Amino acid sequence: MSAVDSLRMTIDTSMGTVQSAHDAVHKDLDVYITRYADTVERDGQEYITIRSHDHCHGYHLLRLELDKLHAAQRILPQSFLVALVSRFDALVAGLVRALFKLKPEALKSSERTFTFAELSRFESMESAREFILEKEVETLLRKSHSEQFEWLENKFAIKLREGLPNWHTFVEVTERRNLCVHADGAVSSQYIAKCRAEGVELSGDAVPGKVLYVDGPYFGKASDTIYEIGVKLAQVLWRKVAPYESEHADISLKDISLDAIEQRRYALAKALLDFADTTLSKRHATEEWRLIFLVNRALAYSLNAEQKKCAEILATQDWSAVSDDFKLAESVLSEHFDESFRLMKKIGADGDIPKGHYLHWPLFSGLRRSPIFTKTIKEIFGNDTHEEKLPAEDGMYRGKTN
Repeated sequence: MSAVDSLRMTIDTSMGTVQSAHDAVHKDLDVYITRYADTVERDGQEYITIRSHDHCHGYHLLRLELDKLHAAQRILPQSFLVALVSRFDALVAGLVRALFKLKPEALKSSERTFTFAELSRFESMESAREFILEKEVETLLRKSHSEQFEWLENKFAIKLREGLPNWHTFVEVTERRNLCVHADGAVSSQYIAKCRAEGVELSGDAVPGKVLYVDGPYFGKASDTIYEIGVKLAQVLWRKVAPYESEHADISLKDISLDAIEQRRYALAKALLDFADTTLSKRHATEEWRLIFLVNRALAYSLNAEQKKCAEILATQDWSAVSDDFKLAESVLSEHFDESFRLMKKIGADGDIPKGHYLHWPLFSGLRRSPIFTKTIKEIFGNDTHEEKLPAEDGMYRGKTN
């Protein structure tokens, strides 16, 4: 899903470049009009009159360039949206290939038939199997995204669309992508019908022929939705087909959700960690992993200034029987800082929490504002002010490393 993040990161830069070019040409045009043209009003409308025929061509070139940049401001976000959904399609294709390799018996139910001439071209059963796999993927990708989920649910005997609060948003994004590709963003009756069939609440602008533009806030929400649905889809299928890899799945989900926290994308982090702490609560590799996701879920809400929700999450766990590092996390999130400092000293310099985690991990941001923090750190780790190099898995609750 890093490709989705790359699109999110570069759209602002790309649009900024177009805006700068637009502003520069607009300024040049204003100067040109001031020098060589007059503005007149007729019937309540303003018109530009070029004083000399010699300057008409220059005005035309500047006007043409400005019109192209106007078009780019509309087309570029549409292109990014198309690329965004294409990355999701690539994820689905890669998932299906991986799932069939993990569970090759699923290919046996394929209804694809071959002529004798086609069969004679295959050098082995393996090459025939690869051919069937590619055809299955091609056929799947030609379906709508709702049909893709239905196919996956039937093929692997699992429910994928339950517990997806953003499913309706996902459907609207993928259908708007189709508008961008086939209708230059103009609403079609098919778009309306498909959205309504999935229970999408359409805005008042969703009328046939009306152009739906892709602005910054829309693309931000669309990219988070595609990212969220993609991660959840991969996690559920991964754990279904290869339950023996649950710890690898936990590591992946933990890293992804913590990256979202570190990027301050709290809506995305909350969505992923709600999923981890509720839908997947009984599918984690160990009890420790369940606690890791519970703590990080509470942290995401706390950082988003939702202390009441954070407290509700913490209240679901009996903290008396957990290890000291988890007790420390609970005390910090509950803002019982006296207890936090006591536990820090108890854990000590040789415990599971190195100095770098205290200094950098967002969990301890509130604690670091206390004047007692620096004193406690020096008491535990000595007076050396040199900050240790953080390990690759930075962050207290990034969990186990391999």
